[in-house]
Amino acid sequence: MSALSIRLDAETARRLDQEVARRGITRSRFVQDMLREALQPADPLALLREARAHYGLPDPLTQQPRTDKASQTKALVREAVRRKQGKPT
Repeated sequence: MSALSIRLDAETARRLDQEVARRGITRSRFVQDMLREALQPADPLALLREARAHYGLPDPLTQQPRTDKASQTKALVREAVRRKQGKPT
C-alpha cells in the first residue's frame, strides 16, 4: 500500500476530524473511501440519462414514435405493388 501526504487548512482539518469522529473511522479510511467512490466507473445508464437531459433529448422508452410506418409495413408493400401493377388501391 502506498502513502499519501496532503496539507489541509485549519477549517478543513477541523471538519474532517468531526466527520471521522462521527463515523468512527480514521482519517486514512475516510480519504480511502472517498477516493474509491470518486474513482469508480460511472454507471453508463446514469450517464446516458444525464446526457439526454443536458441536450434535451427524449427518452426513447417513453417517446411516441414519429411514424407508424413500421407497424404498417405489409399494407404499405401491398399498396406499392398494386400501384406498380396499375391496380386501384
